[in-house]
Amino acid sequence: MPPRILIVDDSLQVRNVMRKIFESEPGWQVCGEASNGKEGIEIAQQIHPNLIILDLSMPVMNGLEAARILNASMPGVPLVMFTSFSTHVLEEQALAAGIRKLIVKSGSLSELVGCVRGLTKNAA
Repeated sequence: MPPRILIVDDSLQVRNVMRKIFESEPGWQVCGEASNGKEGIEIAQQIHPNLIILDLSMPVMNGLEAARILNASMPGVPLVMFTSFSTHVLEEQALAAGIRKLIVKSGSLSELVGCVRGLTKNAA
């Protein structure tokens, strides 16, 4: 099944860039967007994406808090953290929260696309 992706990031510009990149891939669909973790959880429970991309630093609820809740309520849905920050401690916290992969925004967007491709290739 092609990826149905929920993007959760407080930057409209980042969401727009990700939407453009993902929707240029055949069959991929951005099925929703949210500007904070709380809104992301609400939308995810309504639309049932098969992959969720979370920013770390957002107002109302950050990506780690949202990941803990999403992982508990939707354990089969892969979570990817796409963030400006990366430390060993953050990676450990992200994994503990249910994040499958942490990708730094300053890196290559092809890494993000490859990650989505790998995490959703066996989605049903």
